[in-house]
Amino acid sequence: MKLLLTLTICALFLAGNSYVSGKTTEFRLPPKLADYLASKPEYVKTKAEMMKFRAAKTPVVGVAVHRAANEFAPENTLAAMQIALDLEVDYIEMDVRQTKDGKSLILHDGNLDRTTNGKGPLKDMNFNEARSLSAGKWFGPFFAEEKIPTLEESCALLAEHNEKAWHKTYFYVDCKEINAKVLIDYLTKYNLLEGSVFYINQAEQIDQIRDLAPKAKILPGLRSGKDLDKMADTQHPYALDVNWKDLSKELIDSAHAKGVKIFSDGFGGDMNVESYVKAIQAGIDVISTNKVSVICEAASKISK
Repeated sequence: MKLLLTLTICALFLAGNSYVSGKTTEFRLPPKLADYLASKPEYVKTKAEMMKFRAAKTPVVGVAVHRAANEFAPENTLAAMQIALDLEVDYIEMDVRQTKDGKSLILHDGNLDRTTNGKGPLKDMNFNEARSLSAGKWFGPFFAEEKIPTLEESCALLAEHNEKAWHKTYFYVDCKEINAKVLIDYLTKYNLLEGSVFYINQAEQIDQIRDLAPKAKILPGLRSGKDLDKMADTQHPYALDVNWKDLSKELIDSAHAKGVKIFSDGFGGDMNVESYVKAIQAGIDVISTNKVSVICEAASKISK
């Protein structure tokens, strides 16, 4: 009965304001999308679990959604970002690429084939051509009108949310093929630069970002625990992205001692409650996931 009441309340809020710990926000999902989600029991359940997770405030672990809320909407679309904001995650991971005429769009693959009704590399297509494509039809007819988002559209969406909501969300930027100046300029314009992180492994891109924004939160990948001291001392990262199989309390403690946070992607076979519980107990700072409810359930198990 208690669960049914929680789910009912959550469904009502999907069509209106979000509610966490007695606080209302003015962030609203588009009515059509809210109605669609209210008809999806798995989303209603996930929303209720995330409400409880935020209310509990322990254990402390950051939540990043991989390619936005791709469980419930086509990846890297504005709809997926809107859903992620409704879930009040900490980071929306997104992939930035360039069109032939130099416009910044959000797309994971270099090619358009998998997630749009287009063909070939994005870099060989002009902006207007790319924007004429559907980025959501493959996921389902409800999302057929979704376009490949622009970087500015995505920034504007988060900025509007952060102006109204009590819980702020920032970008976890995967710098695939970026124009560093354009990226930094948009994040600055929309007050997202300070809170966002930059997943970069190319030294040239790191230098470009640092030249434009010396305090940018750089997040390079840690290939081996043996490289921790060297990377911390030479690259001075905000955080390191660690392979899930390499996570350990010892590694995380060592990073924290140097003032470096640890992020990791818990996908595939690692996306289960047991693995997440272990990582949270080891002190991981942020888990990037394709299924938010798994983090909520893991946190719930620890807090009992």
